[in-house]
Amino acid sequence: MFVNANHKKAQEFIDAKELDKALKHFAKALEEHPNNAQIINDRAVLYIHLQQEHLAMKDFDLAIELDPKYSYRYASRAYARDFFGDTDGAIADYQIAVELDPQDAVANNNLGILLEKKGYKEKADKHFAKADKVAKHEKQFEELMAQEEAEMNQNAPAPKPENGVKIQPKKIEKEKELTKGKFLSRILTDKSTFKEFVSFIKNGFKVK
Repeated sequence: MFVNANHKKAQEFIDAKELDKALKHFAKALEEHPNNAQIINDRAVLYIHLQQEHLAMKDFDLAIELDPKYSYRYASRAYARDFFGDTDGAIADYQIAVELDPQDAVANNNLGILLEKKGYKEKADKHFAKADKVAKHEKQFEELMAQEEAEMNQNAPAPKPENGVKIQPKKIEKEKELTKGKFLSRILTDKSTFKEFVSFIKNGFKVK
């Protein structure tokens, strides 16, 4: 979910590797919404692409200042700190993230990696176990939702013919009030941004 059209356009230019154009659209997006933490956070990610540590951290700091109770803000800055070589700072931010949201699998996993790197194996294993537990529950949830959807489609009433023409049954979409994020007792304001961020993490904060 994007805050405005320029925010969306900025992300499109990032995907297209046209980073200078992306930066211009972030500036326009912030003219419309100057204190929006999501836009500022996403621009910070762009600054990582541009290898501009100072500007990236400045934006991450501001996003946290504007949205201090949101665990994702700290997890974002934590990964950036680790990317730029500040392992201790990254650990501190991940600890805040998991304190705010103990069910954050990504933050728990990444915190475990850094603690293990520093030699704290016992503490690291606890966070790995937590991440594995959440991931297992997430997989079970996805399987359950897929099963429910299949059963709904199977049990859907056959459509009535119109003018003697057989109508092909349409797939019935169920509104899932229990989203994956709620199941994890954590849902980002923008789920698509979370998915993009996780993908970004897996690719080592690199543009494909």
